[in-house]
Amino acid sequence: MDGYGGTAGNEILTSATGVALAVLLVVEGITIVAIGSMRNEHMFIGMALIPPVLLKLGSTGYRFTRYYTGAREYRVKGPPPLGLRLLGPPLVILTVVVFASGVALLAMGHRSDTVFTVHKVSFIAWGVVFGVHFLAHLPRVVHSMATDWTRSARRRIAGAEARVLLLAASLGGGLALALAVLPTITGWHGHHHG
Repeated sequence: MDGYGGTAGNEILTSATGVALAVLLVVEGITIVAIGSMRNEHMFIGMALIPPVLLKLGSTGYRFTRYYTGAREYRVKGPPPLGLRLLGPPLVILTVVVFASGVALLAMGHRSDTVFTVHKVSFIAWGVVFGVHFLAHLPRVVHSMATDWTRSARRRIAGAEARVLLLAASLGGGLALALAVLPTITGWHGHHHG
């Protein structure tokens, strides 16, 4: 992984993906507030979020795996703080449940009250866990964006092009996925619960 910047490269990719996700999630949050009038937008953005979410889970999972399999560079860097390590598993599980239930609702073509409830409750729980996770990482992410994305840092830490390509591919893939299911989104007829 030396050609890709090792732990520093992994952290930059994780931070950059986190920033992209945060922007998309804010927009997704706006669609929730206005869900009656923005249901199509909510489903479109939800589908577009899937590839960058998978990239974030992959980059975080890579660090986790490298650390726990004893890779020297990752052992030297050390684990995340205990609180964030404890928050990780519930965040991953809730992320999977939120997206799986959202995709299931879209695929069903109509609202299943049970799946809708699972989606809504898991999203509320995810929102709380994600909020704590995001605020805990915010100072490091801001620092990373200010220092790791400068021209000199891109030259110093190998793999900058690969990281940019991975992030761009995940965002482009998300847009392509959302566009591919757009007919299903616009044809979706959920029962409106007022």
